[in-house]
Amino acid sequence: MYGGRMRRTAEEAAQTRAELLDAALFVFAEQGLASARLADVAQRAGLTRGALYHHFADKSALHAAVMTHSWTTLTEPVWEILNSRAPLDERLHGFLTTWLRRLRQDDRFRALLTLTVQGSYQAGSSDGQAAKSSALADWRQRLQALFAGHAALAPGRRPGGADAHQPLTPESAAAHLLAWLCGTALLAATDPALLPPGDADGVAPALRGLLPPEPMST
Repeated sequence: MYGGRMRRTAEEAAQTRAELLDAALFVFAEQGLASARLADVAQRAGLTRGALYHHFADKSALHAAVMTHSWTTLTEPVWEILNSRAPLDERLHGFLTTWLRRLRQDDRFRALLTLTVQGSYQAGSSDGQAAKSSALADWRQRLQALFAGHAALAPGRRPGGADAHQPLTPESAAAHLLAWLCGTALLAATDPALLPPGDADGVAPALRGLLPPEPMST
C-alpha cells in the first residue's frame, strides 16, 4: 500500500509539472518571456504559485524546461520525417507539408515556433537571444547534415544545361531552407491565415533546385 501511494504521488507530481510546462508555453508565446509573469502561468494551469515554485526555482528554469520538453515532444516527430530512407525530394516535401499543417492546426506547435522565432524576448536580453540563436543553429545543423551527402546541389535544371548555375553547398542549401522555415513560423505567429495555401507543393520547384540531379539514363 505504501508503494502504491508513492507511485500515485510521483504520477501526480509529473502531471502537475506537465500542466505547468503546457501553461508556460502558451503564456510565454503570447506575452513574451520578458513580460510573462509566473502568476499568470500558475493561474492558466489552475495551480498555486507555491506549486509552481515547488517544481521550478524561477522563470529562467521554467523557460529552459519548456524549451527542452517542447522541442522533444512537438518538433522531433516532424524532423524525424527527414531521417527516412525515401528519396530526398520526397522527404523534404513530406517534412515541409507536415510543418505547414502543424503550424495551421497545432496550437502548441505554433506557440513553440512563436516563442523560438518571433521576438519574444525583451530587446537587449542577451540570455533570450542566446537561447533563440541556439535553437536556430540546431535547425541549420540538421539541414546541413541532411544535404551533406549530396556534394553537388544544383539550383539549375541539370549541370551543363542551358540553365545550369553554380552548385549550392550544403551550408547554402540549409540556409535557404532555414529562411523558409523561419518565414512560415513568423507568418503563423502573426496570423495563420497568411500561410501558403495547401501543402508544400508551392515550394516544390524551389526544392528541386536544391536536389542533386537524377542519374542520366544510359
